[in-house]
Amino acid sequence: MKITIPEKVAELPHEMDSFLIPDFVKKMDEFISRAKQLKKKIPNVLGDYSHLGIVGIGGSQVQPLVFKAHAAVPTTHLEVPDPYILKTFLESDKKNTRVIYCSRSGTTNEVLSFIPYLLDYESLVVTNGGALLEVANQFGWSIVSVTHDISGRFAIQNELGIVPMIAMGLDPEEFLSNLKKSYKQFFKKGSLAEQTAIKFWNLEQSGISKAKILPSGHFTEGLGILFTQLLNESVPKTSIDTLDTSLHIMPRSAHSDLQRWYGGVNDSFLVSILCNNYINDLAEEDYPKNLRKLVPGIKGTAGQHLNLTSRAVADTFPGPVFQIELEKDTIAETAQCVGFLQAVTIRLCQLKGSNPFDQPAVQHYKDRASQIYKKMK
Repeated sequence: MKITIPEKVAELPHEMDSFLIPDFVKKMDEFISRAKQLKKKIPNVLGDYSHLGIVGIGGSQVQPLVFKAHAAVPTTHLEVPDPYILKTFLESDKKNTRVIYCSRSGTTNEVLSFIPYLLDYESLVVTNGGALLEVANQFGWSIVSVTHDISGRFAIQNELGIVPMIAMGLDPEEFLSNLKKSYKQFFKKGSLAEQTAIKFWNLEQSGISKAKILPSGHFTEGLGILFTQLLNESVPKTSIDTLDTSLHIMPRSAHSDLQRWYGGVNDSFLVSILCNNYINDLAEEDYPKNLRKLVPGIKGTAGQHLNLTSRAVADTFPGPVFQIELEKDTIAETAQCVGFLQAVTIRLCQLKGSNPFDQPAVQHYKDRASQIYKKMK
C-alpha cells in the first residue's frame, strides 16, 4: 500500500499527546482465537449453499462490504428493504441460499424489517439481544453472540466481521493476523496514519475548505464506504463528500448523507473520497456488455479507468490531494488499509479533542432532525 500525503500543507503548532491505543488493538490475539472457534462452527451451521444474503445497517453492514470484492460466495448486502434489491434476492433459490442477520443490539429497525420477507430462508443471527434474539429463538435459528463491545464502524475484528467473512468463503484468521500487523505499523507516533491525521487537522485549522482523498489500484468500494463512515460518525465538524454512484450501495450513501452536514454547510473542512462505481467487482475485469452498449467505444478495465480518473483529478485539483494506492488485490493489503483508516480516524479525533468511539455527528443530526420534525407537526 502506498500513501501520498500532500507536501504543501502548513504545519501549525499543536500539542501532541500519546497515540490512543484502543482495547481492540490490544486484544487481537483474542479475536484470532475466536475466529479459529467460529471457523469450525459456522460451516456446520450453514451447510452447503451457493448464495448468501447479509442483513445489516451501519457498522454491521460496512464490515462485510469491505470483503465483498474478495468473496468466494456470491453475496447480496441487504441494508434497507429496497424493492428492486429485495425482489431480486427473493428470486434466488431458497434451498441454496443462506441469510445472516447482523445487529449487536438486536433492536435495529432496518434489520428487523427484513424478517417478514425472509422467513423461508435458513438463517443465522449475530446479536446480543433485542427482538432479533427473540425471533431467532422462536424460529430455531442459530445464534452467535458478540463477545466484545466495539463501536460498529470499528467492529471488523469481532463477530460482526468474523461471521460474514467465514460465510463469504474467506479466512478470518488470515485477515486478523494481517490486521494485527497493520495496527503495529500505524498505531504509533510518527506513522503515516499520524502524519495523515495531522495534515487533515492542519487543513481545517488553516481554513482550507476542500481536500481530496483519491484511491487507486485495488482500493475497493467497500473500503471507501468504511472510511466514509469512520469519518462521518467519529469526527466532529467534518463533512465527507463521497462521489460514489454505485446503485447497490445507495442506501448506505443515503444513510451517511444524513450524518454528513450535521454542523451545517459552513463547516470549514470538506474531504472528498473519490470512488468508482465499478471498482468493487470489476477492478481487473472487462466492463459488462450492457455498459458497453450504453457507452459505445469505452475501452479498458474499470480499474484502469479509476486510476486514470484519480491521476487526472490529482493533476488538476487546486487543493491538497491525498492518495491511497493498494498495489495488490489481497486480503493482506486490505487488512493493512483497514488498520490505516482506523488509525487516521482515531488520531484525528484526538487532535480535535473528541472521543472517536462516540457518535457526535450521528447524535447531532438526530437532534436537529427531531427539532425540524417538531416544527413540521
